[in-house]
Amino acid sequence: MYRDLWADPVGSTLGSFQHTNDPMQMMWYWQLLHGHSPFTSDALLYPGGVSLAWNTLAPTLGVLAAPITLTQGAPLGFAVLMTLAPALTALTGFWWLRRHVQHPAPAVAGGLLLGFDPFMGGHLLGHLNLVFCALLPVMLMLGEDLLWRRPRSQRRSALYLGLVTAAALGISEELVLITVIGMVVALLLALWVLPVLTRAAIATSWRWVLLAVGVTIVAASPLLVSQLLLSPALTVPTDRFRAVPGDYVFGSSRLLIVADPGHRSFLGVAEDGVYLGWAVLAVLLIGILLTIGRDRLVRIASGTLLVMVLFTFGTNGIGGSWLPWRLLGRLPALESVLPGRFAFASFLAIAWLVARWGDQLLTVTGRTAGIHRIASGTAVVGMVAALLTLLPTAVGSYRLPAPATFFGSVQERALLPAGTPVLLLPAGDARTMFYQQQADFRFRQPGGYALRPNGSPAANAPGALLVQLADDTRQTVWNRPAGTVVKAGHQALCTLGLQAIIVVRSVDEAPRLIDLAGALTGRRADLVDGGVSVWMLAPDDC
Repeated sequence: MYRDLWADPVGSTLGSFQHTNDPMQMMWYWQLLHGHSPFTSDALLYPGGVSLAWNTLAPTLGVLAAPITLTQGAPLGFAVLMTLAPALTALTGFWWLRRHVQHPAPAVAGGLLLGFDPFMGGHLLGHLNLVFCALLPVMLMLGEDLLWRRPRSQRRSALYLGLVTAAALGISEELVLITVIGMVVALLLALWVLPVLTRAAIATSWRWVLLAVGVTIVAASPLLVSQLLLSPALTVPTDRFRAVPGDYVFGSSRLLIVADPGHRSFLGVAEDGVYLGWAVLAVLLIGILLTIGRDRLVRIASGTLLVMVLFTFGTNGIGGSWLPWRLLGRLPALESVLPGRFAFASFLAIAWLVARWGDQLLTVTGRTAGIHRIASGTAVVGMVAALLTLLPTAVGSYRLPAPATFFGSVQERALLPAGTPVLLLPAGDARTMFYQQQADFRFRQPGGYALRPNGSPAANAPGALLVQLADDTRQTVWNRPAGTVVKAGHQALCTLGLQAIIVVRSVDEAPRLIDLAGALTGRRADLVDGGVSVWMLAPDDC
């Protein structure tokens, strides 16, 4: 799966040419954690800065990657964790499912499904925070221990659950919320299917559940306080990130066997992870119909699956009809959850059902003979064949930007004292963050790739104008901007007090960016060396 990446794990990263920003963004965050403010920074989107807590900061992964990041660089750390992520998720998924079955093979199948399902296959394009899910099955195990199993004192289970949840929040708050919503739905269904047992479990556990919540809040308080109390709220538009029925039966290009290149989804390639296909849908339908009447746990799991699937459609993803997410999606903590990502919880339920049915079939196969044994064996083979249609294809890679020796050099340090605000071109994507990271964050810039708070004045600030001018150079046909635009751009340079313009000469659009810098300053570059062109700016230029 990773042959392209590991051909050069330092000079390339997972993804495609259409999906390049997220890996470089996360690498930038990791590097920033070492010796800089971990939750807010004006190193990009200067001068307003950005709340890293509202972006994909993933401090837990930053800590895990630190030994590699600090010695070998962030690209290699990212490659290692991206490679381990699905395998570790499959492993902890196996641990969770193994306690629910007698035979290990069904738990192995369910664990592999969790590690390599279509949800994971899409996000392997670069969303490390959404594929490093190994802690979420552990959360499920500890939740079961707290409510039902009691293998240790409830106090210890609550403590462990709180710490694991806090660590998981440091990877993806969104997937933690989705997992908790799935757990709550399953518990409500258990109150209906197993009322006496469930009420007794809740009556003896609710205090310890509160303790687990308290431990989570305390352990994750630096992240939560920075995000919820010290930073303006940020809401992501979620309307287009919803599934439609066709997404469940037409495979995306990320599938190995049943890819349908002609299928176009609202979700996009990376987010199109809800696919099940006719074969898996048939397995689910037949399995539910045959077992729901006699297996009360199947009722709970299948009901949870149905609710999670409905959530993937968002507020009106099925023919404009009213759907349950219309109510929950308005809650403050949930308004930025992308509906399509409820597929993660759907696959948790599917993995449990597959393990349950596979275990029952293996039990029948071992205890019977003749036609019954043949039938159960055939059913096992059919289930495995159906699951194989969900396998992801190999993940492509792309070259990281070519390093520029100017960044981090003695020359750069002499020209740009620490904290110098500059216009680094290109400015509107994560490449500029890659070079800023190479310079050890010695300068600040109005560009970068990050989400701004709702109604942020930075969106209309002088820095945004300069970034827009830089983005315009990506046009196939470049025309020198009109005099009024150049004048406004020059005024923006002065308003922000920027002390230099730096153009990276190795990027494809470098000639146009050099033309833009010359138009803004009215002169040639002061320095052309180390892979960059530099225009130094002084107060007299304004």
